[in-house]
Amino acid sequence: MRRNLFVTVKMLQAGGLDADVSFAHGLIEVRVGKHNASFSAPQVDKAADWLVACAVMNYPDSDLSKLWRMLATAAGGAIPFGSRQ
Repeated sequence: MRRNLFVTVKMLQAGGLDADVSFAHGLIEVRVGKHNASFSAPQVDKAADWLVACAVMNYPDSDLSKLWRMLATAAGGAIPFGSRQ
C-alpha cells in the first residue's frame, strides 16, 4: 500500500510536528521542522516516505516515532520506511 503524501503531512501536523508540502516548478518540496527535501513530481511516494523517516529519526519524542518503535518492538525488529505497492 502506498503512503498518501497529504495524509502523511496532516498526520504529522496532528501529532504536533511542523510539517508541510509544496509544489513548484515540477518539484515536490517537503519539510519537517528544520529538515527539508525536494523530489520530482512523479516521486510523490518517496516524498511521503521521506517525511515519515525524517520524523521517526529526528523527532524521537513525536507521536509517530513512539508508535513506530512500539510496532517495531512488537514485530521483533525494524520496520522499513518505504511504501509497499
